[in-house]
Amino acid sequence: MTTALSDAVASELHGHLSDVCEQIGVDPVGASLVKYTMNAVFVAPPFVIRLASGPHAATLARRVVSVATCLEQVGMPTVRLASGVGSQPISSGDWVATAWHYVPTVSDEPKPVDLAAPLRALHSLDRLDVALPLWLPIEKFRRRLNAAAALPPEEAAELEQWSRTELGFPAANLLRDLHLHCDEVEEDLGRVAWRLPPGVIHGDAHTGNVLLPAAVDGAIARSEPLLCDLDGMCIGPREWDLVPTAHGATRFGRSPADYQGFVDAYGVDITMWVGWPVLRRVRELQLVTSTIDALAGRPDVARELAHRLRSLFSDDLKATWRRYR
Repeated sequence: MTTALSDAVASELHGHLSDVCEQIGVDPVGASLVKYTMNAVFVAPPFVIRLASGPHAATLARRVVSVATCLEQVGMPTVRLASGVGSQPISSGDWVATAWHYVPTVSDEPKPVDLAAPLRALHSLDRLDVALPLWLPIEKFRRRLNAAAALPPEEAAELEQWSRTELGFPAANLLRDLHLHCDEVEEDLGRVAWRLPPGVIHGDAHTGNVLLPAAVDGAIARSEPLLCDLDGMCIGPREWDLVPTAHGATRFGRSPADYQGFVDAYGVDITMWVGWPVLRRVRELQLVTSTIDALAGRPDVARELAHRLRSLFSDDLKATWRRYR
């Protein structure tokens, strides 16, 4: 299932996609949207094109290009930037794009165990020869909430209507309550005694960000799983990269046996650690703030976000969440 978009949002995305494709010499006619949460991801053979917008998009894209180049140089199991397309990132108006080699994948969905080997490889790095930010998740969440509070009038009105209809209170109350959650979780994080040494982390290590190559094909497909979506790469606690798989089993209704396979392969069960409840709350704040400033024209995302927020505010840990599309 692909992301559902309004005609206006779809038209805007395809306009910028066409512009980027023209700049790198790719025919946009065969391009297909495979995902749009924080970034719009298109397959435009022989590349994958990721489009992003916002005040920090260009800065982040430049860092991702540097990080991807450095990871390739040290042989990490990560996706590779497209070659032969000129300098990256690529600008299209107020949007920015990066182009990546397309990796043909097997039909099977990645499982948590597929994350273990690439994460262990990544966690062997204490540093990279590129400036990485520190892991400061609450700062990022607050920026997203502030962006939602400063939306243009039309988008702000849509957010207001959605909040009143789906949650039963004004958007200002929603943003205030989420800011309070951020304050509480930040205090709790300050008291966590980490058990693993800090170092290079992926930052968003869930199964949706791992690829299973179908076959070896030169330098762009590999026998081992590959990590993708390098936006969250930073220096931080390695425990954070273990949270999404545990959260998938406890919140998204995924197989406990699959999670145990990841634990056995990586060697740590984060849910047995005293700091797990705090990191679970951080993960949930990440997942409810990630799209709150970009709901316009995305009805499926808006419905799922409302469901997540209702369970978050009611402290319902048994409610099952679904992946954004």
